[in-house]
Amino acid sequence: MKVAFDVMGSDYGSLPAIAAALQVVNEFKNVNIVLVGDEAQIKGNLQTLLKNKPMPSSLTIKGTTQVITMNDGPLAGIRMTNSSMSQAIQLVKKNEVDGILTSGSTAAYLGTCHFLLGEIKGIKRPAFMPIMPTLIKDQQVVLLDVGANIENTVDDLISFALMAHIYCQTIQSIFRPKIGLLNIGTEENKGPEVTKATYAKLKALTQSNGKLSFLNFHGNIEPRNVLSGEVDIIICDGYSGNIVLKSVEGMASLLFTLIKNGYKKNIFTKFVGLLSLGIFKNIKTTFDYKNTGGAQLIGINGIAFKAHGSSDKKSYYSTLKLLIRAIEQDVTNKITKQIEALS
Repeated sequence: MKVAFDVMGSDYGSLPAIAAALQVVNEFKNVNIVLVGDEAQIKGNLQTLLKNKPMPSSLTIKGTTQVITMNDGPLAGIRMTNSSMSQAIQLVKKNEVDGILTSGSTAAYLGTCHFLLGEIKGIKRPAFMPIMPTLIKDQQVVLLDVGANIENTVDDLISFALMAHIYCQTIQSIFRPKIGLLNIGTEENKGPEVTKATYAKLKALTQSNGKLSFLNFHGNIEPRNVLSGEVDIIICDGYSGNIVLKSVEGMASLLFTLIKNGYKKNIFTKFVGLLSLGIFKNIKTTFDYKNTGGAQLIGINGIAFKAHGSSDKKSYYSTLKLLIRAIEQDVTNKITKQIEALS
């Protein structure tokens, strides 16, 4: 298995990305990673991390001369053909690697994947799909879209539901994953017109005997219940999904900080903190977004993942593990085949 890792263009430089890649190839002996970016910078960081030890044979470097910044638009990858992002995606297109990870510009990533890889037949728009923890032990929820689109049609949202359904069956072994529709209330008549129309179509598909009758629509779900474990899939437009995702991540970080500061107030709270340290660590591990990684760009002809621009080593490591699992399960081909069978 071979992965292209664009290590340029993030907030903290290439060092944490390269550190995560080293950890992955040390743990997963069947995984090879191509580090794509400024060759001199990559070699310098490898030297810092390896401390004169030889570079693992499972790591290779593909040097590039251009870097796409966070401010670059959707056509940047097409114009800057020797950028790390464009070259990494080219490796997927040429079937030289099995998947790609970047933390660079979202707009450029979307545009370059669209022009170089294209969408799965039958899918008009791809979606970013992160995996999030829930209150129920060992149960997760997938949320899509979280930023690949600003607005979506009813057909887009139905496509998202279908792709997520296949993903949950394939990757998470859930026979009939429950689908929720993000809304401001649980009532059927709540929300904008596109949401109400999507509700009606998902309800009809769930109850009908047609080709998509296997979809298991649970109904509307409010943002406050996103992590409740009521559903396995939450469907929404990219604008709403991105706000929900960042709100959840921000609130989790805030709560961890408040609890930590609360334990430090005096001797008594420090003692209580020591007694409950195991519980706190378990909660932090479950709800720290860095442990669940980035998001898959689902719907693209290829396995493509996007990490946060502010990712650290832990976040890159988690996302690389998701990418490896998606490759092992051949998730894109399975989605393609099932969508072809339904057309």
